[in-house]
Amino acid sequence: MNLKKNWFTCFCAALAIIGLFYSIVCGFISLGEGDKYPYILKGLLLVCLFGLMLAVWLLAVAAARFEWKRKAAARRRRTAVMEVLLVAVVLALALLVRLAVIRALPMEPASDYKTYYEIARLLADGTLQKQGKGYCDYIAMFPHVMGYAYILMLAFKIGGVSTAAGQCVNVIFAIATVYVVYRTARKLGGRLAGLTALVLCAFWPSQVLYGSMLSAEGAFTFFFFLCVWIFVSLVLDYDGYTRHAVRAILLHVALGVLIALTSAIRPMGLILLIAICLTLLPLKMKLPSLPGNDIPLAVRFLERGFVRCVMILLPCLFVTEVITTNIELIVNRTLPPASVSFGYNMLVGLNTESQGGWNEKDAEHLYSVMEETGSATQAHIACRSLAWKRLTGDPPGIFNLMVEKYGLLWGNDDYGATWNLILLEEQGNLTQERSDFLYWIRDINQFLYIATLFWSLIATLYLWRGKASLAFLLCLIYLGTAAMHLLVESQNRYHYFVLPVFMILAGMAVQFLFADERNKRDTRLTEESRSAGEKEREERQLQALREKEESILELRKEVLENVFDMQSALDSGHVTVTVSEAYRNEGSRGYGE
Repeated sequence: MNLKKNWFTCFCAALAIIGLFYSIVCGFISLGEGDKYPYILKGLLLVCLFGLMLAVWLLAVAAARFEWKRKAAARRRRTAVMEVLLVAVVLALALLVRLAVIRALPMEPASDYKTYYEIARLLADGTLQKQGKGYCDYIAMFPHVMGYAYILMLAFKIGGVSTAAGQCVNVIFAIATVYVVYRTARKLGGRLAGLTALVLCAFWPSQVLYGSMLSAEGAFTFFFFLCVWIFVSLVLDYDGYTRHAVRAILLHVALGVLIALTSAIRPMGLILLIAICLTLLPLKMKLPSLPGNDIPLAVRFLERGFVRCVMILLPCLFVTEVITTNIELIVNRTLPPASVSFGYNMLVGLNTESQGGWNEKDAEHLYSVMEETGSATQAHIACRSLAWKRLTGDPPGIFNLMVEKYGLLWGNDDYGATWNLILLEEQGNLTQERSDFLYWIRDINQFLYIATLFWSLIATLYLWRGKASLAFLLCLIYLGTAAMHLLVESQNRYHYFVLPVFMILAGMAVQFLFADERNKRDTRLTEESRSAGEKEREERQLQALREKEESILELRKEVLENVFDMQSALDSGHVTVTVSEAYRNEGSRGYGE
């Protein structure tokens, strides 16, 4: 399809640039907080960023100098085999690392993670309504809890009710996510971008550490980026000349179903749906230059972006309604409609005292209304009304809160180490060795996080200045997440599913730099070739002038040599001059007279 830049894409890219820059600033400020020498880490970060930039630039120069891309293209089969082997090795190492972490850091469900565990256990036993009345009320207020709980229930039925079964499911989703992120980055930016994102996603510390928690983030992120991969493939791989238009139509329908399933795990799936629609609406597929009747109907059906939006939206809405009805039957409760279901999250998100995070006061308000009315809908309506009063009652304070929440959400990425430290200590499993390791890995993770944000910023600058790219979808995902969490409840772990966006953008930035160096070298070689050609042409012209001048001189010489020299002829006796007698006599008389 035809991707075109417009004022909206430029505006969103500019917002993403500002947001990423501020995130880097917040991350730099928070780096080393609580340490004895906090500025040592800041200095090391600057050195590492400079060193990394220099290393990538030198590799890009070397790749351009030795024409690695051309050589790889000439040995396509060998390159493809090496890439497959590298991906397989990285995936295997990612699996081993996650299993090792789970074994080294024993963890039992607690807090929200225990809620998932208990609901899944009751679902597996078929006793949710009998033994879990409180959980049924909880699900009625927060229906998305059922998404991950249902996945855990399937794991419990296969491997038995245990924490290990849930952690194994997390590992499976994590490895699948690594592969999907790699494929998405490769599709958007090429082989180098894909491999960079592959390595980052495979060994990202906070996500590796967080895998021991029975949380929904891992499953949600997999389904989220599976949808992104499918969407990118639909736009880039199916053009007006495709022979698989029917398959493309079915994939649009499947994408709508997957987005509905993703949203059932976490409501943030709505961000992806909106981002896809905003990307699709202005697009139009270029059809072959043929009469309309000669173009298959299925291909013409895919021409308009808004038609594709409809093909995604309709199955998404239908499956969402089916899921909602199914949950209502399971818990025997009426679920709140989408128009009010955000009431509690918005109430918490606008609490200036708790910095937009969970607090006991707002939770008690929700549960008290739920107990009085017995209706989750009424409970959220009451929370929404109070949230609206907070929003309009103190605009300066709310704006201040939003800026503060943005820094808390994007300023650090320490949730993996932090949650392990908290729960291990609560459960009596936090040894000094584990504590030292987790604090050390937390600093390493922050280094990596800020560096990845930095490279994401570079990629976004390229997108802003360069041609239209489908990577604009990634900017929309980031901006949508940031905007939503300005209003609703926010914690830094809530950016878990956006981290692959930064990984893909960072990989694309590396690809852009390598491409720049190749283009510079190609331009330089072209100019040198042109200069050499012009010099050779000038030399040929000069040589032709010289030859022409020599030819003229030779001709002149020949002409001069062919001129009769009277004096020389007289001197040599070749010519004799005679005068008649009468003329001589006439001359004598004249002189005599």
